[in-house]
Amino acid sequence: MQYLRDVQVMLLNEAGYVTTALGSAREALDRLPELAPDLILLDVSMPGMDGRQFLARLRSRPEWQQLPVILTTGRSVEDVARENRCDVLPKPFSEVALLDLVRRLIGSGSNVAS
Repeated sequence: MQYLRDVQVMLLNEAGYVTTALGSAREALDRLPELAPDLILLDVSMPGMDGRQFLARLRSRPEWQQLPVILTTGRSVEDVARENRCDVLPKPFSEVALLDLVRRLIGSGSNVAS
């Protein structure tokens, strides 16, 4: 799981996005005000608090109800999207699929080196 997260961070950084990878859903919820993310990318299956539980807690806060979230999953995309009202990226996914979805949700990365 950490390897996949590291690859996603590398891809997003290379595409010009500023990323922060966190070790747990609980840490992410605690640090949301400090980080003020434009988008959250998370897996449905995580130890401790899973992606659906995280999303329910996130959406219970008025200030985070409209924050774009991409859930990655090996389950049926339609089921997960309907249950969680968010964008879903089925696994395995390609670099192109990840970057296309991120661009559609928040635009192009802005920290691309010249």
